[in-house]
Amino acid sequence: MDQCGIEWSLIALSSPQPYFSGAEKESIETCRQLNTEASGIKKQYPDRFGFQACLPLPDVDAAAEEAVYALDVLDADGIKFASNSRGLYPGDPALEPLMAESDKRHAVCNIHPHRPEPIKEGGFSAGPAPLFEFIADTTRAVLNLVGNGVIERYPNITWIIPHCGSFLPNIYQRFIGISHILVPKGMMQDIDIKGSFEKLYYDIAGNPAELLDLLLTMTTPDHIMYGSDFPFTPASAAEENLKQVIKMLDQRKDLRSCKEAVLYGNAAALFKL
Repeated sequence: MDQCGIEWSLIALSSPQPYFSGAEKESIETCRQLNTEASGIKKQYPDRFGFQACLPLPDVDAAAEEAVYALDVLDADGIKFASNSRGLYPGDPALEPLMAESDKRHAVCNIHPHRPEPIKEGGFSAGPAPLFEFIADTTRAVLNLVGNGVIERYPNITWIIPHCGSFLPNIYQRFIGISHILVPKGMMQDIDIKGSFEKLYYDIAGNPAELLDLLLTMTTPDHIMYGSDFPFTPASAAEENLKQVIKMLDQRKDLRSCKEAVLYGNAAALFKL
């Protein structure tokens, strides 16, 4: 953080999702332990770290209880959702009680990619999941959220989508277009797709200098936030990515005025820093 000039970081558990079949009680206890540990880091370094709680999904009741405890007692800065939890995706009707509690508390929710189940063995993407499956599964999770009306139904929840929106910029216009076919046939809810997408925030972890233009085709600079993806992106690569982002923002006249907002202003406003 010091090396890159980063003052504050949001920490959260990545994958795998901390839930293990046949060990439900242990999974619940593990999430509580992780959240308590993260809360301790925030208390020890309040100007440097925030955290988002992990939940023992797909146990929805236990997850709702942990979300309430983490947000109300541990002072979590939001909730981290896996793109799927043992096949349960954000947007599934089973998650409505958890969405309701999150909406009451104006929760900020991150989505982190997780390996979908099952992936047929032997396919190239079945091995290096971060190459394709992580990006595809994040996209699937967001389409599920938007398509099932969760963004509209729970307007007080803020969602942050990782990795420059994953594949969403590639299919955003297609999603709008195909909805005009699916809605009249009763295959999709009649929702405001454009309005739902406008509410989403995006981090630019990954290769942001190459993907930022594509992301800006479906959102605006005030909904884009820098993300390092450390430690899975090594420190040296994170530093180089940040340099490339700063270089791009400095060189582009249309983005120069947004530099501070993208690098820290939007996040500072969202997390009330």
